[in-house]
Amino acid sequence: MKRISFALGWLYGLVAITDIFFVFKGYEQERFFSKPLLMIVLILLYAAETGIRSSFSKILLTALLFSWCGDVLLLFNGFFIAGLSAFLTAHIFYIIYTLRINPGVKGALQFQPLFGTPVVAYWILLSALLLPYLNILKIPVLIYATIICFFWMLTLNLFGKTDTKTAVLFFSGATQFVLSDSVLAVNQFAYPFEILPVVVMLTYCSAQFLLVLGSIRHLRKINAI
Repeated sequence: MKRISFALGWLYGLVAITDIFFVFKGYEQERFFSKPLLMIVLILLYAAETGIRSSFSKILLTALLFSWCGDVLLLFNGFFIAGLSAFLTAHIFYIIYTLRINPGVKGALQFQPLFGTPVVAYWILLSALLLPYLNILKIPVLIYATIICFFWMLTLNLFGKTDTKTAVLFFSGATQFVLSDSVLAVNQFAYPFEILPVVVMLTYCSAQFLLVLGSIRHLRKINAI
């Protein structure tokens, strides 16, 4: 990793810790500085490592940009659907990236579809938990839950399609993303609890960082950096 990337990695960690601290303390105004900065630093780190030259890197950069839009929109009351739409779009680009990794090679799910059973079970349980509380948001939230679980499933299928370390990074990132969004939904609609927003941001920051590391490793493996 380049020196500038190493420094940006530490800066990302510092910004993440700061934002999580603001969440814990309930400093909402201060988060207008810390939360938008998260994806900006991560984008700079990704650009420093990859140069954003390959089509893969441009796809992931687009996902990060939509994530930044989602972060900003969710800071404002009344912009939940807009923020959800931004993150939905980000996940679509993550899905496109994942589908483009060795499309002619069979992954774990193609060899054994039953490996995906826990993901399907999780989607069913999460939907059943949230549905009674969603009212007019039933369809948007269910669509979003379906998309994030589909991305999660695709990262599971990366095992066998790419090297194990790259697959682990993508799968771990997707798992953290699903956990973050699930806790956010539970806190927002069903069972609000003061520590849950901290869990949301902790898993979200980890998820994005892991996905970026997974992409960097993947691009190095295919000599696209």
